[in-house]
Amino acid sequence: MIKLCELLGSRPAKLFLLLLLFSGICAGCLGQEPIEARVDKLVRSLGNEDRNVSYASAYALIDIGEPSVNSLIKTLEDDNPQVRSLAAYSLGRIGEPRASKPLIEALEDPEPEVRMNSAEALGELKAPEAADLLIELLDDDNDEVRSKAVFALGAIGDPKAALALIELFDDRELGRSAAGAVGNLGDEEAVEKLIELLDSRNPDVRINSIRALGQIQNPAAVPYLVEMLDDKVPEVREEAASALGYFKGPKEIARTEQPLIDALGDDEFEVQKAAAYSLGDIGSKEAIPFIVAFLQAENPALHSVAVHALGRYNDPDATAALIDALDDESRHVRLVIVHFLSETGDPQAVDPFISLLGDERHEIRQSAANGLGKLGDQKAVGPLLKAMETEKERDVRVAEIRALGELGGPEAVEGLRRISTDMEEYRNVRTAAEEALNNIEGGREENYSPTS
Repeated sequence: MIKLCELLGSRPAKLFLLLLLFSGICAGCLGQEPIEARVDKLVRSLGNEDRNVSYASAYALIDIGEPSVNSLIKTLEDDNPQVRSLAAYSLGRIGEPRASKPLIEALEDPEPEVRMNSAEALGELKAPEAADLLIELLDDDNDEVRSKAVFALGAIGDPKAALALIELFDDRELGRSAAGAVGNLGDEEAVEKLIELLDSRNPDVRINSIRALGQIQNPAAVPYLVEMLDDKVPEVREEAASALGYFKGPKEIARTEQPLIDALGDDEFEVQKAAAYSLGDIGSKEAIPFIVAFLQAENPALHSVAVHALGRYNDPDATAALIDALDDESRHVRLVIVHFLSETGDPQAVDPFISLLGDERHEIRQSAANGLGKLGDQKAVGPLLKAMETEKERDVRVAEIRALGELGGPEAVEGLRRISTDMEEYRNVRTAAEEALNNIEGGREENYSPTS
């Protein structure tokens, strides 16, 4: 049986869906066809041999929503497995709780795709009454069915599923998703078992146990996770470094900060990267100089790591370090720095961004203009107008116009009016100037309150 994802993305399916919806809406508006009749037609189309038609019909039923639920529930007993499968899928997307009981019964369907879609639907419904049968489904012969059962148990959040999911940690196909599901459960009783598994000889089990512990964030796990930074398997050390970034309480940071700084000197790049990101996540000021040192490393990939790590901070020292790194040789690194500085709102970045309006790379100039608009400092208005006197790239000019519109003020308004009426200007630049003026004037109206 062909999977939904292989067909719903096709153009014929989308076109047919639009036709179905259009015809349905029009019929409803004109009163020519009751909703029940449309539902019956679409349900019958679920078994169409043309899969584009059958899947588009399913999406039309999802769009109709609750009025199609009763018919779809009955259809779960259809002789055609394709119809049963699409009915289960549709019920999950509609999200009607009364569908949970028939969907639970469908978990025992002989067709794997029906079981798969029923399991996923029950996860969408977050139906706790399905937990027991979904746990049994973890032993299904079909890997896709088992995968959907893992998803559903994680979505439902019943702690009793934790131990059954932990049993899958050594499964190459499902171990990662099972760890994520256990993490979502947040079962404190599972923590002890997960800590025990850190001694497993199987590195996959250790990795997945670390992943789950990081999501649960029980402080009792911290010393054990710190120990895993010395594991002989690089992937285990990487996962431990990543997991420690979730623990942001002062007591936990006091135990993790120095070990993570030490991990910056690991022989493996991925471990260094994970440690740097976690230090940024916990806001370690002690780590900033060590991360900044990556910007001078021979490996250019470490430059990018440093920038992404520093971008996680909300700290003026990290901001200053990012500004100093704006002369990096990598265009990508510089663009990322501009992005992070734009998001900080730190006025330290205004003057550097003004300087970047004259950069030789148009992408940098465009990003700097966007950033100046976000930072909102009026001192950028004059330099933006000055830059437009020589800027030739259309996209950069539009970015500068939009920044002027965000900054506002008399000088910006005067410049925008001039540009909006300049018939030698690019048409889309004139349009952007008109929109910017409208935004400024609209803001004035909103902020205006008459006084008596």
